[in-house]
Amino acid sequence: MKAQKAKEELSRCLKENKTITIRKLKKLLTDINFSLEPSESKEVRYLKREIRNLIKANKKLKRKIRRLEKDGNV
Repeated sequence: MKAQKAKEELSRCLKENKTITIRKLKKLLTDINFSLEPSESKEVRYLKREIRNLIKANKKLKRKIRRLEKDGNV
């Protein structure tokens, strides 16, 4: 219920163009569970990990191709 009241208060202040102190704004955002710190979503972390894995696989394939070309099998 605390988050709902904080949302209502923030919404009211924004609609009425009220001035909010930084302390009160931080409290409202904290109550809403809104972080001001940069954070990455799980999806972004997952995609970054997948990209790293694909880059590694690509490097392995390139090494294998070079090795086969060197041996004259290609």
